[in-house]
Amino acid sequence: AVNESRRQLLADVSHELMTPLAAIRGYVETMTMADVKLDEPTRQRYLGIVADETERVEHIIGDLLDLARVEGGGGTWKREPVSVAALFERVFQRHDPQLQAKQITLEAFVSPGVPDLMGDPNRLEQALQNLAANAVRHTPEGGRVTLKAEPAAEGVRLVVEDSGSGIPPEHLPRIFDRFYKVDFSRTGTPVPSGSGLGLSIVQAIVRRHGGTISAGSAASGGARFEILLPYGDRSDLAGRGLEIGQDTGRDA
Repeated sequence: AVNESRRQLLADVSHELMTPLAAIRGYVETMTMADVKLDEPTRQRYLGIVADETERVEHIIGDLLDLARVEGGGGTWKREPVSVAALFERVFQRHDPQLQAKQITLEAFVSPGVPDLMGDPNRLEQALQNLAANAVRHTPEGGRVTLKAEPAAEGVRLVVEDSGSGIPPEHLPRIFDRFYKVDFSRTGTPVPSGSGLGLSIVQAIVRRHGGTISAGSAASGGARFEILLPYGDRSDLAGRGLEIGQDTGRDA
């Protein structure tokens, strides 16, 4: 099973890298042909495509390395109190330009009694930022993205919802698989394709904190991602040789 998983991963990586590399090679070869005369606007357009595809390769490789570090337990992870309200504020700050450009409303609700999370603030923010970026990308102009936090029986429940076209039920079982993309199934919103690793990274971060994540449909018909994180003393970060941070009074 392990060998089969490795073979599948290599096949997926090769497929994902070949597409942008083929585009780069094709445009570079065209620009270097002696018998092909390109006017300056066309040349600049080709160079722009090469730059975009190069950035795509870098993004895929970066996400692969990040996923390997998270799943493999590498690196130093902090364990300290993290304010949910502060995490939501950071999400808003990062995506504010896109929200304004698409006239999307972002709402955040933190229920009374929600305690601070215990974990690595940067990784927890990364997980929420990935989910928020996915929601904004799939929400049409004038839509809505909602962040919610509430106490749960086993810990804290974090929810990210959007008012987009949602995820067809047949795709939900594989939504967190590496390189699995459902952009084509979200009709009605022209969206750029990501690396296909964002949700895998989110799942790995959540699991590293001893939590679970699920995907489904929101009441509005859009997508709903729900993270359940255990209370601090049950986090998977404890007892794994990782850095245990002191409470510095910093939220995130």
